[in-house]
Amino acid sequence: MQTDELSKILGYEPGREQRLIIMRYARDHQLTPGEAASKFAMPVMLFINADGKTYAYKGESLTRAQLDEKYPFHKFVLIRT
Repeated sequence: MQTDELSKILGYEPGREQRLIIMRYARDHQLTPGEAASKFAMPVMLFINADGKTYAYKGESLTRAQLDEKYPFHKFVLIRT
């Protein structure tokens, strides 16, 4: 897995040691690098849109199912008011 792919999942640029930790974790726990990186990522907080069904993320309005499908390795904290 390339560093830029890890950066997208983690939300920050991982250093050399962080990349090695993620790769070792993936190997030791029989995970893909993306799944392992998601264990180290901070969750993204999203507020529900005015329609009550969708969340705005990266310029798109997506339902919970669409978020999970399009961004399988991201953690989301979904906030309803």
